[in-house]
Amino acid sequence: MTGSHAWDTFDRTAPGWVKGFHGAVSGPAAVAGSAGSLRELALSPRSMGFGRIAQLTQLPPAAGRAWPSSADGAVRVGGGTEADARRDRPGWDPARQSLADFIDRRLTEATVLYLPNRGRGYAFAKRALDLVGAVVLLVLAAPVMLVIGALIRLDSPGPAIFRQTRVTRGGTTFTFYKFRTMYADAPDRFPELYRYDSADGIGDHTFYKLADDPRNTRVGRWLRRTTLDELPNLFNVLTGDLSLVGPRPDLPELIPMYRPEELTCLFTKAGLTGLAQVAGRSLLTVRERLTIDSRYVAQQTLLLDLRILWRTVIIVLTGRGAF
Repeated sequence: MTGSHAWDTFDRTAPGWVKGFHGAVSGPAAVAGSAGSLRELALSPRSMGFGRIAQLTQLPPAAGRAWPSSADGAVRVGGGTEADARRDRPGWDPARQSLADFIDRRLTEATVLYLPNRGRGYAFAKRALDLVGAVVLLVLAAPVMLVIGALIRLDSPGPAIFRQTRVTRGGTTFTFYKFRTMYADAPDRFPELYRYDSADGIGDHTFYKLADDPRNTRVGRWLRRTTLDELPNLFNVLTGDLSLVGPRPDLPELIPMYRPEELTCLFTKAGLTGLAQVAGRSLLTVRERLTIDSRYVAQQTLLLDLRILWRTVIIVLTGRGAF
């Protein structure tokens, strides 16, 4: 089921922010049809819906929204044990199965999936905004980026640019660029913080970042607080791997930790900023971030993208949720 027909089914249970969503599919039976899989259905052209930021970013109240630190029991994704890794892990062997095939299989286990704005007009306008925005920002930021690169090299040994494989629309991977904020030998110093195979790695108190992360360099801590470490992301926007607005791109190793319903975040291109960034950034748990990014996928319009970009400017200037 899609569009208004889907709403007839979910009207009794769906929260208010779902009204006006672009579409939904229910259960594995929805796989049948012209599309070969739910993932392919979500990536095909179509358009509906609208939503408000105030509703989209609403979450149950959290106790004080304190910055997550290891001292208060917060854990970072990847901090599990070998026992955790063996317990009920959704199986994905990269050597035997592509990430896209794994996502196809997991999507059939979802109860409800929300579909993105797939209209060609929206896609064209969004790409035009990405190109113009990335070019203008790169020209303005070029002198600052040169200074930052020199500071990183002076502060600690290693390259100024950090490269990593991330996941974007449809489960495709790309090389992600950002300024290096951690010690180049951090994996050797802190191997326990690089375990990405824990089945229960995403829980109620799991965060992507910790305020007291020991891997950050002096310059790196400053770059994270000011968000300047993400300026090289603009090159990813130019190449089309990222959009200015969208869910933040994850590591391939973390995708098996998603619930089937959360794979909705892969139905649209990943972004430099997004709804979760303006809702709390690093103060959000991983589960909260995935919830809000799924709402963005269901509600995305050009007007919503412009509102998110404007709020991102305010969030970056105030430094809220950045560490």
